[in-house]
Amino acid sequence: MEKIKNESLISPWIENLPFSWEPLLQIGQRITFKKHEYIFHQDDSAEYVYIVAEGRVRLFLTSPSGDENTIAIMGEKGILGECGAFHFSSYNSSAIAASKVTVIKISKLAFEAAVQDNHQLARQIMMIMNIKNRILASHTMMLSNYSAVQRICYTLLQLVHTYGVKTKYGDLIKIGFTHQELANLVGTSRVTVAYTMKRLENERILQKKDNKYLIMDIDRLELFSFTSR
Repeated sequence: MEKIKNESLISPWIENLPFSWEPLLQIGQRITFKKHEYIFHQDDSAEYVYIVAEGRVRLFLTSPSGDENTIAIMGEKGILGECGAFHFSSYNSSAIAASKVTVIKISKLAFEAAVQDNHQLARQIMMIMNIKNRILASHTMMLSNYSAVQRICYTLLQLVHTYGVKTKYGDLIKIGFTHQELANLVGTSRVTVAYTMKRLENERILQKKDNKYLIMDIDRLELFSFTSR
């Protein structure tokens, strides 16, 4: 496996976005979903666009055989269903609440009108669509070429690159996540994630601190991602 490039280390957790959706918030309806409740299904008619106000949403694809393939987890200020507003008439993925979630629901017609008159909104939407495309490309590459353990390590490196803060003990990943969320994203079981994380702890590569992970030796984590099967 080639040395990982920084530009490919974009995290599939889309959090802490520096966006303002104020013009859209004024024309939308505020709705709350319980954890595991669907916001929309893949191939549903794309009649609405959603902005995440609170919580997390998991975006995933379903194969003809019924297998789920998680694309990304969208946090606060993320946008859902925007592709259906511009060309396609249906959603290209499903969106399900990964926690209790509050979203702003905006009709497709109102969304299109607001974006047409606001270049800043259009720019933000292009940016988030680019992020999603990069995540999808990275995800496809990982599933095609890496083992489950390598995918877990690679995703941890992505999280460090996007959300890491340097401390005297190592790189602290600022956002929390569960083993199940990580398993969904890398296409493996929660048991495999738990085993791998424990293995990394035993190797003193990472440590759990207050429901967040501290990467104590990022060079060894990258080496581990190259050599583990």
